[in-house]
Amino acid sequence: MGFSTLSVLFTLVFLLSKPTWVCGNEELRTLIDMKSSLDPESRYLPSWTVHGDPCDGSFEGVACNEKGQVANISLQGKGLSGKLSPAIANLNHLTGLYLHYNSLNGEIPKEIANLTQLVDLYLNVNNLSGEIPREIPSMKNLQVLQLCYNQLKGSIPTQLGALRNLRVVALQSNHFTGAIPASLGDLGMLLRLDLSSNKLFGSIPLSLADAPSLKVLDVHNNTLSRNVPPALKSLDDGFLYKSNMGLCGVGFPTLKACNASDHVNPGRPEPYGAATRDIPETANVKLPCNGTGCLKSSKFNESTTSITVGIFVVVVALSVIGILTFTLYRRRKEKVGGSFHITDSHQNTDEAPSAYRKNGSPLVNLEYSIGWDPLAD
Repeated sequence: MGFSTLSVLFTLVFLLSKPTWVCGNEELRTLIDMKSSLDPESRYLPSWTVHGDPCDGSFEGVACNEKGQVANISLQGKGLSGKLSPAIANLNHLTGLYLHYNSLNGEIPKEIANLTQLVDLYLNVNNLSGEIPREIPSMKNLQVLQLCYNQLKGSIPTQLGALRNLRVVALQSNHFTGAIPASLGDLGMLLRLDLSSNKLFGSIPLSLADAPSLKVLDVHNNTLSRNVPPALKSLDDGFLYKSNMGLCGVGFPTLKACNASDHVNPGRPEPYGAATRDIPETANVKLPCNGTGCLKSSKFNESTTSITVGIFVVVVALSVIGILTFTLYRRRKEKVGGSFHITDSHQNTDEAPSAYRKNGSPLVNLEYSIGWDPLAD
């Protein structure tokens, strides 16, 4: 066996016997980069050094798997006040990232979506801002998403519905706006969804009521409206909905009953639906029709109108004759001549304006009979 062959074999044996050294270089550089970003003043992570080994137990909060790869970073409550570095994407064997209860700021880097093995993501109780990265659907193994108590804004990504292993989604106490994505109802393993204390509006998606594993749905302290899906009653105390003045429904202790407008377009994230829009100026709305039915209806209406007009003419003529006859009778009976006064039996139009409404909105009767206000709540 030649010298070159022995050299190659020796190199292979050395590499296979030192997996930590092979992968450790890149992961070490990544951790040092993360340290400078997470702890810019080098106050809390002195054990993370360029000459150390992340997998020998010397790096605080770092744990490796059996292959010598960084698999867990647990630095919760360490006083970190920096940012989360995009370099974290290089730790592609990471399964748990726990950075909660710190003072981290800045945005969540979109590169975090490269952590396809990540199961737990805890970034809650920090000062993170910006939006949830839209690239998040690539994190197929994610089971726990904890982003609550930050300064996050924007809408909740519909892409979350692609993370079919999600069990816990905690987004409460941020500044999220927009509607609750219906795609969240597709998460068959979802146990807990907390969206409370945000600025969400629109309705609660019907799909959430069909989520098979859901035990807790907390949407209190938002600006949600419309009819609550009745199936959510099965959650009992697990459904928290207070401080949403626009919500209504039957069977929920503190909810008002719904009116007609609350049932229209339940999926539209608008303060009030299409029923209050495009209202005709007159009540003479023509309904669409076709075929012989319309012709029959038209002929019937013409016939009815003719009969009605004829009867009206006859009644008016008889009334005039009766009045003239009565007048002549009074004149003959009374000796004192002069003008006479006939009291009108009808009310003045100022006394009952509602009796003379013409060409009003088709909702006018509803508005005035029960005090309905399309802009209420």
